[in-house]
Amino acid sequence: MKSRPVRRHLRVFGRVLALNIGLTFVYRGDFLLMQLGTLLTPLVSLAVWQAALAAGAQVDVTPGFLNSYFLLVAVVNMLTSSWTAWFLADMIRNGTLNKWLIRPASVHLDGFANNLGEKTIKLMLLVPLVLIMVVLVPGGLPLPATPARWLLFALAIGVAMAISYIFDIARGSLAFWFEDVQGFNMAISIMTPVLAGVVVPLALMPPEISGITLWQPFRFMVSFPMEVLLDRVPGGLVFGFAQQAGWLIVFAVVALVVWRRGLRSYSAAGA
Repeated sequence: MKSRPVRRHLRVFGRVLALNIGLTFVYRGDFLLMQLGTLLTPLVSLAVWQAALAAGAQVDVTPGFLNSYFLLVAVVNMLTSSWTAWFLADMIRNGTLNKWLIRPASVHLDGFANNLGEKTIKLMLLVPLVLIMVVLVPGGLPLPATPARWLLFALAIGVAMAISYIFDIARGSLAFWFEDVQGFNMAISIMTPVLAGVVVPLALMPPEISGITLWQPFRFMVSFPMEVLLDRVPGGLVFGFAQQAGWLIVFAVVALVVWRRGLRSYSAAGA
């Protein structure tokens, strides 16, 4: 009996996912331009660091590390990003959340399917662009050859996706109490590329702030999967995955509390 709701949710998720993939594919031209923009920031950062190395700058990484990091971080950032907070806040504010409260499927299931559907198309467009850059960038792209390392990399990406999505639910749910949370969401969107290691690898942060950057949650949304792949996890893999799991639990608890309390106040107000 307990397996029936699970099967039903899986069927609903499959249908919603297929619908979102189809809708996203219609706008594949727009998404191609978006992926070019996604790749631009890491490429500019790579060019800056290559110029710094050529000028004699002393950094604790190799040119090969920089090539691998900046070319692949665009893919990791795309896979682990989430935009649910914006849409969830809008639904709460304008009342369109109401229709989801009477449906058998969860609004969060639809949001996750939307994320996954768009990322499927984005991945198809972004990977060929990255491969072209791999051929053009001098110095090659040193990557691990062991399957175990790639499996750990995939695991880190999966947990990072969950952290990012759950964090978005918590942020979007703030709209239950605040009339406009988009300014807060914009501030987070500006901070995240820096704190997550998209603009600058956290391994290159000044020693004065490296202790903070290694513990803050944004690291585990982008930087940590790259650290796992390139074998540069401070404290080791076990400690790093424990930290990532810890942040996942923290955000899950916060999102659950904020969502449930907000939903009670939303229903009590007669929405």
